[in-house]
Amino acid sequence: MYSSESTMHIDIIEKLISDLNKTHDDIVVSKITADEKTPEKLKNTAEQNYDLIVTIGRTGMLRAEINYPNIQKLFISTDPNKYQLDPVKNKNDAILYMTQSYCRQLHFVELLNSHWKTISILHSQEKPVDKPKLRQCANSLDIKLYIVTTSANENLTNKIKHALHHSDVLLALPDSNVYNRKTVKNILLTSYRHRKPVIAFSKNFVNAGALASISSNTAQIAQSAVILIEQFFDSGERFTKVINHPADFDISINRQVFRALDQIVPDTDELKRSMLNDSGRSQ
Repeated sequence: MYSSESTMHIDIIEKLISDLNKTHDDIVVSKITADEKTPEKLKNTAEQNYDLIVTIGRTGMLRAEINYPNIQKLFISTDPNKYQLDPVKNKNDAILYMTQSYCRQLHFVELLNSHWKTISILHSQEKPVDKPKLRQCANSLDIKLYIVTTSANENLTNKIKHALHHSDVLLALPDSNVYNRKTVKNILLTSYRHRKPVIAFSKNFVNAGALASISSNTAQIAQSAVILIEQFFDSGERFTKVINHPADFDISINRQVFRALDQIVPDTDELKRSMLNDSGRSQ
């Protein structure tokens, strides 16, 4: 179940179906768009014959829960700020976030420069981060966190300055209330003035002037979904892990910014190998 108006949704679904068809001709896939009314006949058919619903996006997730309450689900969501599973209602379901886990992102920062011991994170009140999980990851890596919350009526530049003043580097997590087209340029300029880098969540952010990012493309997200679907059927139609993130990822760096901040430009292939070989610290 997906939105027909989202290119990203379509890319993920088409890749997912293609990969499944290559290795599992016994799995039959039907596509349902979340932005059109589901016929009652199709609902009944689904309840009788479908074993699993894979749904992308908040609209599809909510509609799947309403229309197909008795079918197990794999939710695909952009990040933990957008959607979280209900431990009771979704006790048999699983979720795949498109972003990398908190631990992997903190580990990424650590590998970029082991001298960065304090990492700041800025988020809006409307989209709170999972502070206990973040601190758990930070403690395992012997890193300190400085988490700053902002609201719509506060001066964002002052909040950025405050975060940078108390840290070595700013880790940007997806939050459109903080990081958007209107704010990114000013955030990056402020970080340059403080000579503190911004670690981003997308390649586009890096192209705009962030130091580096770790992210997964639609093919990598689809492949991780395929793995979860395979595990579901191989485990007797149950998920072995509730919260999941893409197994594969890409690393983007801005060499010009590295040099401007007098940082050593890393070998991205070597950096990725280090992260995959030390995956225990990135869960």
